[in-house]
Amino acid sequence: MIRILIIALTLSLSVSPLFAESKRLTNDNLFKRDPRFIKDGKEIVYVVLSRREQLQIRVLNLTTRSTAPLHKDERRSELEPTFSRDDRYYAHLQSRSPASVAMMIHDTKENSQVEIPPASGFSGMRSPTFSADGQRVLYSFSEGGRQKIFSCNLKAQDRKTIVDSIGINNWPTCSDDGKRLVFGSTRDGNFEIYASDIDGDNIQRLTETPAQDIRPRVSPDGRRVAFCSNRDGNHEIYIMNIDGSDIRRLTNHPERDDYPAWHSNGKQLVVVSERAGRHDLYLIDVK
Repeated sequence: MIRILIIALTLSLSVSPLFAESKRLTNDNLFKRDPRFIKDGKEIVYVVLSRREQLQIRVLNLTTRSTAPLHKDERRSELEPTFSRDDRYYAHLQSRSPASVAMMIHDTKENSQVEIPPASGFSGMRSPTFSADGQRVLYSFSEGGRQKIFSCNLKAQDRKTIVDSIGINNWPTCSDDGKRLVFGSTRDGNFEIYASDIDGDNIQRLTETPAQDIRPRVSPDGRRVAFCSNRDGNHEIYIMNIDGSDIRRLTNHPERDDYPAWHSNGKQLVVVSERAGRHDLYLIDVK
């Protein structure tokens, strides 16, 4: 009995509650995912279920609160948008069929785009993100029975394997100094968060729970990682130091909080929060 009490006390102390103030940013209640700040935090790009069976990328202007589609005439589903730090380049996924997904890379200055088409069968890229210098796109892709993390150049060429292990490796995110890579992996049996050098060497496990720790995002100063976890019974937003220490829970709602993304000021996150079965974007403060 004493041993059980000690274990329970240890677990309760391992995560410090730090429930954050939140501000609602959208009010349409539609299903959403994949928010990202752009334009130095003045806008948010995100994905919304705008039509039946179509996921659409939209842009929210935080000054006017107006929204507009990123690709006005697109009728295929698009998701997981990501932008380079200077906003010149962006990448996203685009459906080719219910079972296949391509990745598009856009150059807004040259008004051009390139494509990595899906492989045959049920396949497609996942979780694109830009390197710190904006010259490469990292992404997850299933190949040879394992889901690996690759990178390619802005022409969708020169593919390199960054992370390769058993299981699923997903959600790569790079520190702004270009030195660290953080990602999720099931290599040890369930989704945990790991860090490595930017080339995939010197892998370090950051979390260790029987639950799922997913969708990590490195803060602009490279010191902290925001992520989603169901370690306390439902999906909430947490932050921790880049070495895995000082894990703190930010949200506290009976429904799902997910898809954290940092503001460029490093003091706020945008998240997708479910309230009464409805989904909207919320801004939360991080101390």
